[in-house]
Amino acid sequence: MGFVMRIGLGPVFIYEWLTTSRRWQMYALRGLFVAILLGALAVVWLSELDDGPQPSRKRLAQVGEHFFYAIIGTQLALVLLAAPAATAGSICLDKARGVLAHLLITDLSDAEIVLGKLAARLLPVFGLLVAAMPVLFMGILLGGIEPMALLGAFLVTLGVAVFGCMLAFTLSVWGTKTHEVLLATYGIWILILLANPVWYFLAWLWQFGPPPDWFKMINPFWLALAPYSVPNSTDLMEPAVYLGISVALSVVLAALVICRIRAVTIRQSSRPQQLRKGIFFTFDLRKLTAWLPGPSLDGNPVLWREWRRKRPSLWARVIWSIYSVLAIVCCVVVINLDANQARGFGAFATALMVSVGMLLLSVSAVTVLAEERIRGSLDVLLATPISTAKIVWGKWWGTYRRVPWLVVLPAIIAFKIAFLKGELSGVIVLVALVLAYATAITSLGLALATWISRFGRAIGICVGIYVMVAVAWPISVMILGPRSYGHRWAEGLALASPFFGPGQITAEIEYRYRPDDFDLFAWGWGWIGFYVLAAICLYLATLGSFNKSMGRITKNRPGRERTRSTLATAS
Repeated sequence: MGFVMRIGLGPVFIYEWLTTSRRWQMYALRGLFVAILLGALAVVWLSELDDGPQPSRKRLAQVGEHFFYAIIGTQLALVLLAAPAATAGSICLDKARGVLAHLLITDLSDAEIVLGKLAARLLPVFGLLVAAMPVLFMGILLGGIEPMALLGAFLVTLGVAVFGCMLAFTLSVWGTKTHEVLLATYGIWILILLANPVWYFLAWLWQFGPPPDWFKMINPFWLALAPYSVPNSTDLMEPAVYLGISVALSVVLAALVICRIRAVTIRQSSRPQQLRKGIFFTFDLRKLTAWLPGPSLDGNPVLWREWRRKRPSLWARVIWSIYSVLAIVCCVVVINLDANQARGFGAFATALMVSVGMLLLSVSAVTVLAEERIRGSLDVLLATPISTAKIVWGKWWGTYRRVPWLVVLPAIIAFKIAFLKGELSGVIVLVALVLAYATAITSLGLALATWISRFGRAIGICVGIYVMVAVAWPISVMILGPRSYGHRWAEGLALASPFFGPGQITAEIEYRYRPDDFDLFAWGWGWIGFYVLAAICLYLATLGSFNKSMGRITKNRPGRERTRSTLATAS
């Protein structure tokens, strides 16, 4: 009996779960997610009632199919990106604060510590999925959603949530920073999602066989949407097998964490954190740009520090290096292919490079301020006479300085296509649109890091908003567009997505010979103005609430700003 209790969840789970369950944000997030699903169902339903008060059964089936695509695709993308944020900081934050070392010297077993922390963070994710199930099953009443297809999609989503959370939890044992764990988790998911299309492209390029049928099923999007996209290709058995494999892999990772958490924690706590070199070849863009002029120390010390200090660790450099290598390979392939071979591939490559780059930027935008807030070094900065405006501006530019590198390769691809088609104005629209995306994401991340004290929650909300804009918005407008306001107008509205927008602009450069009067580039300029305005508003809101959120007391005399902790110490 004692052995059973020693491998159970233990007091760690009770403490973590009581703390989590008393936070109103968890219930508010769950209610907001269900409200979004209900709103999407209502919008889809109302948009299809323009034929009269009694739509036909065929139309109801189409409504149900559209609802299935929109909701399952959005929910799967949200779970894939936001679920790891629930467990990414569970171990590395406790190591940084010294809490984990105190737990390890108690009589608690390693299994109790690991399973308790893991279960306390998995339950809110399961609750979010279960709360959405009644809304999804309401779509069955429309007549276009098969119960088995919906159940299969739920099993796939559950498998993604379990494996994603467990993967981030495992990496947090060896990682030292939450954003590095998230970047590594997203990198692994990106490789999994791109495995099938990369195989097809290499098979077409080098003339070898296509991937086996089972290889497609490692992509959760293909497996969840297969009942409608590829009818009769799957049944309920494949999603059940996917869930079983995900749970089995999670159990193996949990056993690995239990066996290694004590040794890894002791080894990391007994030596200073240093950037190891020589293990992986990684890109360091700072060396390439060291000769360029930068901000001065007298002008803005915060910006000078962000510009000059060696922040990237090994994990971050490896993730950015993998992204850079894949982007360079895509760019070289598009440039070397002729017009017929590269037909459509340039748009896909541009959309993929920009969307993944913006995803990595959304994590870094929160990190630039939240990480110092956790370590306590921000309190030292707030105790200096540096004005709040310089601090916020320095942090903003500290994140945004990476953005020009994210624009270079998509601009090269677009310029190559535009040079052949004689449509160079589209390249300017593409570059300006990507810069506008990055402006809004940087301001959003900085605002969330200022308003939300919990690092994991701030990253989760930032990534969730990014998923809603990048995935849910284009799916919704493209489904409703042909019925409500025309297909071309739907394309213009969908340009707000960092995934759909760059790809559609590139495709417009390549295929701009249609005789209609619709100007997609004008829509691009409109969204550029919208995102720049949104970035300015978020920046001003952050600047206005920074002192209150950080506990900084400002006197009437300019340049005399001190934190509450400093005043308490002085008194």
